[in-house]
Amino acid sequence: MDRVGATPRSAVDRTACINIRALPLQLLLRRHPEWKQRPVAVVEQEKPYSPLLWVNAPAGQAGIRSGMRYASALSLDRDLCAGTVSEREIREAVRQVHQLLDRFSPRVEPCEKEPGVFWADAGGLDKLYGSLEAWARQIDFHLSRLEFPASIVIGFSRFGSYALAKAARLVAVLPSLEVEQAQSRRVSLLHLQLDPRLRDRLEKLAVHTLGDLLGLPEAGIQSHLGEQAWNLYRLASGELSLPLQPRSIPEPLRACMDLNEPDPNAQRLLFRIKQLLDPLLRAAAERYQAAAALRLQLRLENGTCHRHRIQPARPTLEVPVLLDLVRLRLERVSLCAPPLELSLEVEAVCASVERRNLLLQAPRRNNEAALRALARVRAEFGPDSVLSARLKPAHLPEARWEWQPFQKLPPAILRPVPIRPLVRRTHVRPKPLDWKKPPDTRPLLGYLISGGWWNREIRRDYRFVNTKRGEILWAYYDPQERRWYSQGRVE
Repeated sequence: MDRVGATPRSAVDRTACINIRALPLQLLLRRHPEWKQRPVAVVEQEKPYSPLLWVNAPAGQAGIRSGMRYASALSLDRDLCAGTVSEREIREAVRQVHQLLDRFSPRVEPCEKEPGVFWADAGGLDKLYGSLEAWARQIDFHLSRLEFPASIVIGFSRFGSYALAKAARLVAVLPSLEVEQAQSRRVSLLHLQLDPRLRDRLEKLAVHTLGDLLGLPEAGIQSHLGEQAWNLYRLASGELSLPLQPRSIPEPLRACMDLNEPDPNAQRLLFRIKQLLDPLLRAAAERYQAAAALRLQLRLENGTCHRHRIQPARPTLEVPVLLDLVRLRLERVSLCAPPLELSLEVEAVCASVERRNLLLQAPRRNNEAALRALARVRAEFGPDSVLSARLKPAHLPEARWEWQPFQKLPPAILRPVPIRPLVRRTHVRPKPLDWKKPPDTRPLLGYLISGGWWNREIRRDYRFVNTKRGEILWAYYDPQERRWYSQGRVE
């Protein structure tokens, strides 16, 4: 394994990219260890015309690439082995790695589009581990114990560390931003997760590396090569830079119940299961997920356990559909002793738009009742007790919204978002802070507001500041008054 670079003494934030190379392919090889020396591919379906999603090095040496049809790949190498990997297997592996990385960094972001790619905040961890290279070696050691060989690159930008981690199997600590940029320009586009059609078009244009892509005329990239090529160009050039978006590990949708009065009656047991299922499906809906399967476990009075997995025809949030399947299963189960404990777990997957719309077919909210309740509040506390906020154009943040009388209650609509957004709560008036300097000098984002010549000169240097209590304040420094103010906070 190559180890490149040394840890610089710098206050600049460091971003690490951990790339478990072709994670679904590694899961397939775990299932079939006898395939390790042969060309292997992960396919979407086990059908001749199914596309290849991931291929290993022996398959690549035979000219087989992702995006090919399985039948076409077999014509290049008849020894090609192929199989499918379920979304559930991938999610479980990502969760396992995420739990491991959470032990080494307080801020970890798994990549939504590429399973096996993670970004982690490495800032300041050299003081805890002696050096950033020692920190990376510890992660690499623990991933190897999980049989997940990975590339770990600690750089200065999100995309630069990602490109180098995709290019080779190494543990690297880059000494400067200039070195990161120079090395990332030499990364072949074959290592990046590109659409196969775009990859083939770039090859015909003799564009093989990121440096070749940056050498193209900027004006024609979007119009001639499409949106993906344009976004890749902006990321490689540094024009588009995304901040680290750490995500917490979602808790499993699991619930248990002790049956104080053991009763083998299937109907009463079904009622208990419904009591557990309702809140679990509501929690899944809040995550924009649906139930792909239920795992039911019954611990009996004689110490034995009955385990059942109930899978609907497609992911659903409909309680009657799932309960009907559970009823059918329980009617065919003969329990040798009364059950003492019931546990239920929902295997959730991201729900399609059609599945989410099921929540709107039987809404739990009664708009008419809500409007009557608001009218009672208005009647008792006055017309200013029920207001809604409206945005308006203004120069200063505290002047960009105003309260207006509440008119109507729109229906709740689920909006699918990959990552739940943060909410910025703004104070009506900025609050003075007794800071001589902010507790965390590493801003998540900073910008200046200046102007006010039509009234009085205003200059504010805004920052999102992490406090020692774990809060994120939206604060600014006023150089005229030489003091800090809190504009609001982030939730």
